[in-house]
Amino acid sequence: MKNAVIAQSGGPTSVINNSIRGAIDVLRESNKVDKIYGAKMGILGVLEEKLLDISAQQEEQIARLSKTPSAGAIGSCRYKIKSDEDMQRIVEVFTAHNIGYFIYCGGGDSMDTANKVSILAKEKGLDLIATGIPKTIDNDVGGKLQPDGTFEVCDHDPGYGSVARNTAINVAEANQENMASYTSDPVLIIGVMGRKIGFIPASARLADPERKMPLLMILPEALSESESEKNLSYIAEKVNEKLSDFGRCIVVIGEGVNLGSPGVLRDSFGHAQFSSSATSTEQILTNYLNGIDRKDGKTRLIVRGNARCEKPGTRQRREAAYVSEVDLSEAYNVGRYAANIALSGESGYMATIVRIPGISYKVRYEKVLLKEVANSEREFPREWITKDRMDVTEDFIKWAIPLIGGKLHQFSTFSDIFAEKKCSAYIPVAFRDK
Repeated sequence: MKNAVIAQSGGPTSVINNSIRGAIDVLRESNKVDKIYGAKMGILGVLEEKLLDISAQQEEQIARLSKTPSAGAIGSCRYKIKSDEDMQRIVEVFTAHNIGYFIYCGGGDSMDTANKVSILAKEKGLDLIATGIPKTIDNDVGGKLQPDGTFEVCDHDPGYGSVARNTAINVAEANQENMASYTSDPVLIIGVMGRKIGFIPASARLADPERKMPLLMILPEALSESESEKNLSYIAEKVNEKLSDFGRCIVVIGEGVNLGSPGVLRDSFGHAQFSSSATSTEQILTNYLNGIDRKDGKTRLIVRGNARCEKPGTRQRREAAYVSEVDLSEAYNVGRYAANIALSGESGYMATIVRIPGISYKVRYEKVLLKEVANSEREFPREWITKDRMDVTEDFIKWAIPLIGGKLHQFSTFSDIFAEKKCSAYIPVAFRDK
């Protein structure tokens, strides 16, 4: 009887452990697998022969994976396999530990690693099945938008639904704060993750599907990739339009929007690590709106006060309090499906989620060749970006709403019913033009 290795790679999500739990449950139920190992810190755990014995863990601890966010249980990594020596080491370790199943959970780069292992196993005559489980908050693993409003290959990736819910709740709460403090802080800029793709900033619209907030969403795909100064000027123009109409504005901006170089560092795959940058996109925009670069010290805002920003950082992808129950369930089911693919003897596949077109939200689980998703990066559909490039369309809302797992909290809204004025008009002293 063969053993199995499960591993994770790339940035974690708040539901990734439930995918791992799904795979573990199927492998244990099958009676086809002896030991189940977790490669500590992803593929590095294989290379360094750090195989955590999951089979020896308490039942309670395995069950808790469903409510445990991020990837701390077995760890993750951003290590790119580039040498034949590494590949030979993988063969050596898998052979020594009688590994017959390798299940890798991650994004496009992880699927590339799983595909390389699958190909190597065939070349070396190794009795090994390699299977992938999709995972990414960016929602960038999958194909193009289809005419029926779903995506080919993989409609959405486990992890995205929860970060979308997290973003929507944060924006809804930020709107309450902005309503309270806009006389001094009229503009609030919220930076969100997503590198080159706009699914996360787009999810801000789910906080306000009726479009009542003074809300702007700026996706990396919406603006010029080369003209940062024009981008800044255009955003300032749109912010001031909101200020003219509402007296305040909330801006949700993707970390990869080109506003000038934030001084990024890169991982071994060449991906920008914006959370490690010298500055951030939201800070660049805040400085610009506040006129930090101007000699006269005047802001570019048409109202009194300043722009402020917040950088939620990596908490967006790890917070258990904001998990979408739909996302949690699908993460578990796609992990189970991946393990079943492996046990069927089919190597070189990734489990995938396919949305069934129709009025009600339904999905089914299928498989796709690893080579089709290895290093792939989906783009946010251009047709889902509004003409002014500062918002998303109703079609996006219709597609995304089911993923966040239920309605958000409803906040109190007072009607503007004021006491009748009995005194003469008065302008506060500091607000008088001099």
